[in-house]
Amino acid sequence: MKLQNSFRDYTAESALFVRRALVAFLGILLLTGVLIANLYNLQIVRFTDYQTRSNENRIKLVPIAPQPRHYLRP
Repeated sequence: MKLQNSFRDYTAESALFVRRALVAFLGILLLTGVLIANLYNLQIVRFTDYQTRSNENRIKLVPIAPQPRHYLRP
């Protein structure tokens, strides 16, 4: 004969799972909102700052004086 363990409260476990899932979902939603706000800040608000920095960061030609050539003389 099997003895059944009736000490589990399935409604409390279900409520605990729903609560944890809701907290996890809200945390993910909050972090996604932070990422979107940061993207907005970088792309829309600070666009001109980064455009100026990128334009100043282009390759520049710097003239360099030629080095003297040393030849072996007999």
